Amino acid sequence: MGENDPPSAEAPFSFRSLFGLDDLKISPVVPDADEVAAQILSLLPLKFFPIIVIGIIALILALAIGLGIHFDCSGKYRCRSSFKCIELTARCDGVSDCRDGEDEYRCVRVSGQSAVLQAFVAASWRTMCSDDWKGLYSKVACAQLGFPSYVSSENLRVSSIEEQFQEDFVSINHLLPDDKVTALQHAVYVREGCASGHVVTVKCTACGRRTGYSPRIVGGNTSTLAQWPWQVSLQFQGYHLCGGSIITPLWIVTAAHCVYDLYLPKSWTVQAGLVSLLDSPAPSHLVEKIIYHSKYKPKRLGNDIALMKLAGPLVFSGASGLPGGSVALHGNWLLVEAFL
Repeated sequence: MGENDPPSAEAPFSFRSLFGLDDLKISPVVPDADEVAAQILSLLPLKFFPIIVIGIIALILALAIGLGIHFDCSGKYRCRSSFKCIELTARCDGVSDCRDGEDEYRCVRVSGQSAVLQAFVAASWRTMCSDDWKGLYSKVACAQLGFPSYVSSENLRVSSIEEQFQEDFVSINHLLPDDKVTALQHAVYVREGCASGHVVTVKCTACGRRTGYSPRIVGGNTSTLAQWPWQVSLQFQGYHLCGGSIITPLWIVTAAHCVYDLYLPKSWTVQAGLVSLLDSPAPSHLVEKIIYHSKYKPKRLGNDIALMKLAGPLVFSGASGLPGGSVALHGNWLLVEAFL
């Protein structure tokens, strides 16, 4: 362009010119999609391909990291009714943060060989001190555990229980009227130790203890030792928590309320062949999978059934007398047959 030539008008910006598509002719007839894609790719400068590839990889990584953060519940409580994660401090705080309110259940438990009473308070399981404890509170504890009444409540020295239960403690708030103590986790306060030096143990059922000679089971017969060999001990982190029945060498049937919130298989072991929990420990069997009824609801305790699949089959010695059964997976349905 010469010095005396008038300046030319600057061409308006367009994405077509940016990608060199000004010369691309578009037919009014709908063209073949593959031909259009090939024509566009042939016109794109090669220098854009690394940018496009890097952009796609960055997008995939961002999505993967985002999903990982969203579904990671490390240090939190995962709601079983959804993918929601809540802080541990929100569990058992009186407010239902999960869709089905499962974060407000299983807030009381008994632990260890002596059935030490514990409540989930301030993001941790804490042992109940006997300070200001009354017998009527035992009824509240057993009711929260699903029992209509309680059998006994005793005090044990702190030094006589397992070390893992000697770290965090709570005590009943003695300022609360007795009729206001309806959920233990809302009626206690955190403390570093028990002033009395004792903790609370409760027994909610008389199962296994015979009082007098009046039968508790109508039409039943007194059983002998080892008469029911398919009964097993389901142990959570090394402590007996529930019973179960063998239906096949690989499958155990139990109650859904035993495993609903404690669904990590690696935390469970199964002991078979025991006559009494006071016997020498039997070989432990690892658990591979836990399945509870999809319609189980902790509020109503309906459909209260669950299955445990063992990591390896049980080996029966002699005439086991097992009732027999089968477990089969059909699509999304699990068919269980058991003759107990």
